[in-house]
Amino acid sequence: MNKKQNISDTKSTMLTYKDVLLFVPNIIGYTRVLLTTIAVFCLYSELPHHTVIAYVISEFLDVADGYFARKFNQCSKFGEVLDMITDRCTTTCLITYLIIIYPQFSVFYCFLISMDISSHYMQMYDSLSSGSTNHKNMDSDAHPILKAYYTNRQILFWLCFGNEAFFILSYYVHYLSGFPRTLVYVLLAASFPVFLVKNLINLVQLFYASKRLAINDATQINQNQNKSKIV
Repeated sequence: MNKKQNISDTKSTMLTYKDVLLFVPNIIGYTRVLLTTIAVFCLYSELPHHTVIAYVISEFLDVADGYFARKFNQCSKFGEVLDMITDRCTTTCLITYLIIIYPQFSVFYCFLISMDISSHYMQMYDSLSSGSTNHKNMDSDAHPILKAYYTNRQILFWLCFGNEAFFILSYYVHYLSGFPRTLVYVLLAASFPVFLVKNLINLVQLFYASKRLAINDATQINQNQNKSKIV
């Protein structure tokens, strides 16, 4: 009777994919997707105040989903990928609109989009292929810049916050005049160094992840060749 009850209790506590989809941090992630959709709609409807509000709320929820994932022990691969995709799509949508209002910087903006997506994809793929549980986990031999970036939550937050602030302020200042515009220019200047550091880290991340993937490829090829020689 006790064994049957234990088996029944075990089955009742087993998670299904629906449970994972309804994790609190993942629900926050869906909310961010909705806010990004609203922000994009407001972008092209030329509603700058609404755009900024939706965008800023989405960015603060990006911090909240990680907090609740750790608090409720609801970390998941799905949530990790959802978070990264939402981040990349949100930033890309904003930058593509910056190309419209600042066409003279279009090549520069295209470079930023490419670097952002490629560096994070490489990092994610390298982490998954090496069996890491999270793309933010760093080995002991990881590049010191990446280790500081991913393992120190304060550094991670402020660099991401400053980078996104630079983009959203670049957009917002286009629609302002008078004192508000001057104030935004000051904030824009303050966020610019953070923006530079964050995108330099993207370059380091792309190189480091590419190098690790190539090292793993070389190791795997050498092992296969040694096996074939033995056979």
